[in-house]
Amino acid sequence: MHSSPAGRPPPHPTIWRDLAWVFAVTALAALLSATFDLSERAYRFTRGMERFQLDELPGTLFVLSIGLVWFAWRRYRDARRELSHRRMLEEQAERLLADNRRLANQALQAQELERRHLARELHDELGQYLNAIALDAARIRDLSSQREPEIHRIALGLIQSASHVYREIGDMIRRLRPIGLDEFGLPSALEHCVDGWRERLPDASFSLTIEGDFSGLSDTLTITLYRLVQEGLTNVSKFARHSRVEVFMVRAPRETQSADAAGAPIDEIVVTMADDGPGTDLTKPRKGLGLIGMRERVEALGGEFHVASTPQGGFLFCARVPAHAGLAEPVN
Repeated sequence: MHSSPAGRPPPHPTIWRDLAWVFAVTALAALLSATFDLSERAYRFTRGMERFQLDELPGTLFVLSIGLVWFAWRRYRDARRELSHRRMLEEQAERLLADNRRLANQALQAQELERRHLARELHDELGQYLNAIALDAARIRDLSSQREPEIHRIALGLIQSASHVYREIGDMIRRLRPIGLDEFGLPSALEHCVDGWRERLPDASFSLTIEGDFSGLSDTLTITLYRLVQEGLTNVSKFARHSRVEVFMVRAPRETQSADAAGAPIDEIVVTMADDGPGTDLTKPRKGLGLIGMRERVEALGGEFHVASTPQGGFLFCARVPAHAGLAEPVN
């Protein structure tokens, strides 16, 4: 597309068309005036009414037309100024929105980094001390089994308490950092997550479908996709414990056939979860923050998040995220 030397966009084709209509109508008016002697007819009509000053009407109409042209020109300038101001505000809003998404993305990255650190500390520090406590209690149990029944009973209680705390810490570690996500990848981690919910909710049925290549994703995007499914399954455990749940995740080119600067097609990842549970009325405010957190995670990565539900009509959410989200931008 060519631009004018001053950097302004070229006039729109409709401008030339409108000017052509103006000149054509003007030429037609001149032809009709010459054919029917409109000026002479107007003069004869107004000459007899000179006492009413109607003979001055053409000059007055001419001044009025000039004034209307000036008025239209002023309004055109005001409209251009208002349009320029709106464009500036829209660009500013886009920059602020991009900054907000970048900050939200950085906050999520910091949160996941802290979660990973806490999971490692829980596993490495508390885990080894709990194992030491359990081994010492087992040794006390063996030594006191014949001579000190009370000490033997206390040792058994210590072993049970250590085992309980160890299991609780294991659950905390799994919530902080999904098992197998770093070692085996996103699909395996999701399968493990769904299997865990199958054990917790035996009255519900779960279906997981994953299509496409999920390697090479950023850590932020990977954990976001996992958290989406995790939060969705948590909502199922709260509101649809006896429903059929279908989870679908696919990586495919965008339907708009958009491309990056190099001309390569841009992939997107679509996550959909649906259940046939009791559903909810989305027009009413919800107390939980799960959906808000899911939406913030997706939009922070430049994606879209949609929810659909009606009372007794099940619940569905769909998230669409660019596959390159969270990756470092190339330096030009």
